[in-house]
Amino acid sequence: MRKILVSLAVCLAASQAQASTFKWGHDVSGTPDKGTGSRFASTSVSVSVPLERADRGTESLTSDVALELTEFRWEGANAAEGEYIWLSVPIHYRQKRRGSTEFHLMAEPGLMTDLDAVGTESLNLNVELSGRSYTGRTTFWQYGLVVNRYFGDRKPRPLLALATKLTNDTEIWLGFPKSNIQTRWSQTLSTYARFYPDGGYWKEEVDGVTPADVTTVSYTNWRMGVGAEFRWRPGVWLNAEIGQLRNRTIRATDSTGVEVSADPGENGYWQLGGSLRF
Repeated sequence: MRKILVSLAVCLAASQAQASTFKWGHDVSGTPDKGTGSRFASTSVSVSVPLERADRGTESLTSDVALELTEFRWEGANAAEGEYIWLSVPIHYRQKRRGSTEFHLMAEPGLMTDLDAVGTESLNLNVELSGRSYTGRTTFWQYGLVVNRYFGDRKPRPLLALATKLTNDTEIWLGFPKSNIQTRWSQTLSTYARFYPDGGYWKEEVDGVTPADVTTVSYTNWRMGVGAEFRWRPGVWLNAEIGQLRNRTIRATDSTGVEVSADPGENGYWQLGGSLRF
């Protein structure tokens, strides 16, 4: 984890205080329900730095540089013992169409690696292709297709959601793969409840195998949590979230070259974060 914190410090320094978001999350250690190992937990930290913001007529384009680092503590497994990096450039494009429809495209090319396996096999592309149909000023349906490594693989999945405002201060987003209900209590405080996937998919080089082999580490889980966001200073927001992890699976190759897996229990998690908004 020391390498993780040093890398993030370098990234933040390079951004010259332009970082848009920072998150630090931790799973509560627990005994797997089945599979290899005696206990399992994970820690992750991430930072996102704005790269470009552009609006032209009915179109908008935003891009960022994002760095996420993950460390697993899988006792009794001799697998997934490295520090795993997801370095990416999320690009969001939106185009307003005729009538009450919009076209949305998110493309996120990146590198998923333990820094030993750095090759074409470590390249990945998250994609979200969707449309929005507005049925009111603040109500719309969103539908499309998503391919995201947070599911722990590269499989395409459908995207479907309904978004609306229940009141002037409460917004709701219900659908797959994520749902969110958020209420703004004042100009400086809001609370929310969320359900969303938050796993990962990386390539690593297993040193114990001769010759060294590039394999896959896959972690899947769903987070069900509640949180709050508070404006601490003008332009500076702080965030805290707690909740429970569901449907968790970890798969990796151990030092003997054998693939092992476990289903960690439905343990809790916490997450702290902050963002700059100017």
